[in-house]
Amino acid sequence: MKKMIDAVKKYPFILILVLILVAFTPYSLFSPGQSRKRAVVIAIGLDKIEDEYEISFLTFIPSPNQEFQQANSVVSGKGSSVSEAVLDAQLTLGKDIGLSHAKTTVVNEKMLEEDVSSSLDYLMRVVSLPENTVFVCTNTTAKQLLMATNSLEKNLGIKLDQLVSYNANEVYISDTSLEAFYKGYYSPTKSSLIGYIEHIKDSTQSEQAAPQNQSSSQGSGDSQKSSQTSSSQDGQQGGAGSSEQNSSAGSSGQSENEKQRGSLQGQSQILNKGDAVLLRDGQKVALLDVDNLNSINLLSTKRSLDSITITDVETEDGKNVDMTFLVKNKVVSVKTDFQNNIPLFVANINLGVQLSEIDTKAQKVKQNVQNTQITEEIAQKLEQKIKAEFAKVLQILRENKADVLGVYDHFFAENRKEFLSFLSSLDHPEDFLSHVVFMLNLKVEQDG
Repeated sequence: MKKMIDAVKKYPFILILVLILVAFTPYSLFSPGQSRKRAVVIAIGLDKIEDEYEISFLTFIPSPNQEFQQANSVVSGKGSSVSEAVLDAQLTLGKDIGLSHAKTTVVNEKMLEEDVSSSLDYLMRVVSLPENTVFVCTNTTAKQLLMATNSLEKNLGIKLDQLVSYNANEVYISDTSLEAFYKGYYSPTKSSLIGYIEHIKDSTQSEQAAPQNQSSSQGSGDSQKSSQTSSSQDGQQGGAGSSEQNSSAGSSGQSENEKQRGSLQGQSQILNKGDAVLLRDGQKVALLDVDNLNSINLLSTKRSLDSITITDVETEDGKNVDMTFLVKNKVVSVKTDFQNNIPLFVANINLGVQLSEIDTKAQKVKQNVQNTQITEEIAQKLEQKIKAEFAKVLQILRENKADVLGVYDHFFAENRKEFLSFLSSLDHPEDFLSHVVFMLNLKVEQDG
């Protein structure tokens, strides 16, 4: 005993450690799990119907199962404000809301008819919605999309964040997080881009679905080639405080054929084509497709283009074919200047491309396309196609006074004094993009 007391005197931290273990071990062993007090939200949906807000949470429900699949539930709440809707959803759950794990935030297209930042402000300031969550828009209600993805995960094992992250890395060409949205929103140009996911409901359910907001896409082109489509069965929809649970453990006895037959009725599609919504002042002004986004990305030094397709190329044997090229590398040099008080935006762009596909109208040939040399005629066609697509998206941006090309930042950094004087001379400074002269010096070469 004396030796123990001497040891404690010599090493007093041992006594402190013992006291901590005695004090906190029983509490840790017998206290309820945190999941009983707080709901883990993995996706958020925000809708506004007339003057009422509806917020939907795709929540994770911890439950033992033998398939290593998580059980999810869609819980919603309504109110005259976002805070009231959140409180209503919390009362339905019987738990506090935790948004630190939320990977996706979805809003309905109609939410973008007004400044959407005012609706998101409460979620970010009070409920601590993370800024790195992916921010997307859908044509149906956000609640319907969350419910459809819940069924999708149950039937096919595909999660909403997987559908979104595919485009965030490969197709969107731009950062579509909440942080990027707010950076554009508070910038001098007040312009930003967010992702767009199309939810197509089955015709048998069209009467129950909310009226869809028809948006005019600026061109279709080859954007369908890079689309990602998934089908699911929508669950039944409830009102405020309704929930739909994904009971994945009970689906193990259902055969794949039965699933496919069951999906023929009440089927819906989640179509991810890589489109994006152009916002100004937090409101939707245009829907851009992949070709538009590729043109916007043409001036970016951080991201490469996806692919370029030219049509009616005459081969040596006299056939007309379509050729698709992958952009393997890109070098961009941008310079701004003023000549006779006219702002000039000069971009020198070198593209290294590689032929990936030849469409002979009858069949697509992918073998040995690397041996095909890019002739001067093909290079000219590629340059004409790129410049024509850039002119289209530039017209869209000018019409909507939205600068997502970084033109303002380049002029402000390189010619600040002249640029500020130029802006002050305009009747409408926000329309400065229409007065800028763009010069694209484009060179296309074969890579490798």
